[in-house]
Amino acid sequence: MPSPYSYSSLSLFSSCAHAYAHRYVWKTPVPDDAEVDLAMTCGSVVHSVLEWAHTQALEQKPVSWEHLTTALPETWSKALAGEDVSKDALSEYMQKSLDTTKWYFDTLFPTEKQATISVEKKFLYPLNIPRKQWLIGYVDRVSQPSEDKIVLHDYKTGSQKMGVKALSKDFQAMLYGAMAAHTYQPLSEIELQWHYLSHQKTVKVKVNPDNVRDAVQKAQSLANSVEAHKQMELFPAKVGWQCGRCNYQSVCTAYKK
Repeated sequence: MPSPYSYSSLSLFSSCAHAYAHRYVWKTPVPDDAEVDLAMTCGSVVHSVLEWAHTQALEQKPVSWEHLTTALPETWSKALAGEDVSKDALSEYMQKSLDTTKWYFDTLFPTEKQATISVEKKFLYPLNIPRKQWLIGYVDRVSQPSEDKIVLHDYKTGSQKMGVKALSKDFQAMLYGAMAAHTYQPLSEIELQWHYLSHQKTVKVKVNPDNVRDAVQKAQSLANSVEAHKQMELFPAKVGWQCGRCNYQSVCTAYKK
């Protein structure tokens, strides 16, 4: 089976086909001079620590706040091994990771640990069987509060936050809904809970089948477009706002111009 598509790969292709090719077709190594993104690293650290905490709970092992305060700096050290980072900048993000994890541990972890059935759940969804196109995704956590209901949880550590209306039509969220419906069928209800840790707020949405269908159709269209570009061996660059966080600036002639 060819490598499956993901929300991240399809979104990257949609924003810039050239960047997509560097990462997924040509597999261009990220230049050594690329700066460490502390905001993204902070998100990865928090995700890893919460994943560890819920995994411990699934295995019926004790989890205390002292365990997490030990795990946080250790995870930061592993994530930044060999990197030269400003201590002042690092201190700010380490404090942020501590604050967001503390809020989650105090408010959500005590009740959620009982309903959790899977952590970092891998999903596969058949986008187009004849074309051998599959969609892959990893959900931070899955819980089952009742026999006919599944809840998908996603941890968000950035500054942006979606409301109920935006989340109910979000491309990534609806693709997760499609994959969960395929995996756990039949179900009466699938709910999304996006935990905006920096805002200390959780947004909840019941998955709408119509919105899921629209997201799947969009994914199918993007996957077909990727295949067409591969056949033509043509991946034009799109210069815009997305260039600011692209890892391939130094090897992109369009960006240099």
